[in-house]
Amino acid sequence: MQSKYLLALALMLPARPGSAQNVYYHQDFSQTTGLINPQPDTGQFSHMILTAPALSYYKFHRGYMELTRSRQDSATGGIIRALRATPFTPGPETLVVRITLGVEGIQAPALNAMYFYVGEDFNPVNNSFPGNGLMFAKCSLNFLEDGFNMKDLETQQTSRARPQRKQVTLTWVLNNSDKPLPYRIGPAGDESAALPGTYDLWVDDEPVSKGSKAYPGTSAYSKTKLSNFEMRFRNGVGKIRIDEISIDDGKPQPATANAIIAPNPASRHSIAVSGKGVNASSVRLFDGRGRELPVRTPETAGRLVINPLSPLASGIHILQLQSPDGKKQSFRIMIE
Repeated sequence: MQSKYLLALALMLPARPGSAQNVYYHQDFSQTTGLINPQPDTGQFSHMILTAPALSYYKFHRGYMELTRSRQDSATGGIIRALRATPFTPGPETLVVRITLGVEGIQAPALNAMYFYVGEDFNPVNNSFPGNGLMFAKCSLNFLEDGFNMKDLETQQTSRARPQRKQVTLTWVLNNSDKPLPYRIGPAGDESAALPGTYDLWVDDEPVSKGSKAYPGTSAYSKTKLSNFEMRFRNGVGKIRIDEISIDDGKPQPATANAIIAPNPASRHSIAVSGKGVNASSVRLFDGRGRELPVRTPETAGRLVINPLSPLASGIHILQLQSPDGKKQSFRIMIE
């Protein structure tokens, strides 16, 4: 069952045919280069756009991305846009967006300082407000006098205020399918479900809105309405620090705590992961130069198979997993 060209992690996956999780984007900024590409892999933005680079700009640091606006008015102070305008593939019916962020250095409070959009046909050239017809859902971050909060733009409900420099995790669960989407906030959280044609928005374990109507205004249903993602920092003066972003289809596969690698070396074409509760969204593969490699992770006969989108080069690679308590584990793999 285990050929000499398969890497097996001795962890037991639940036998759920067809339940493989699609990871569309994941970035924790462990590297500072190669993060933008018009034809992006799972760790890249398609575009980072600045309309006034001297006044509003971004910078990739090791471990986080920093977005800075130094003038209030968006027309003269500029806009920062971080996009996945290249459609997610395979086309998702459901999405779970998780963003770990904080705010610091607020000099000018502003409502809707940063917008978050999920929709389709986002235009990286036109910097005007995207119309409701392109949107599945949108929310925003407000700069307050002494902190920040999150707002659901459909219901106008807001989270409680957080102080500056407080790190929070935004969880946005979006369902464009015809079935409820079950999910949990944290590994020990109670199970919730986003109903068809709605979304739920959380900040840490605080529900900002649940069951919010998608398709703002009178926009029509589209099966590709979850194809694009954008963050748009356009109001206020201050800094937003983003530590991690992950976007997947929300199919639950809890992470593993312990792993055993055997056999090793592994194949250039596939790496098998067998075991209990392997979280596909935590699987990351790096080459010997530290570059993250795009992969797909289908589940086959109770095993998760890591398929690189291109054959791996010979030599040492690093496979990274994350345990339920957040601890990362890394394994050296020899590719023949």
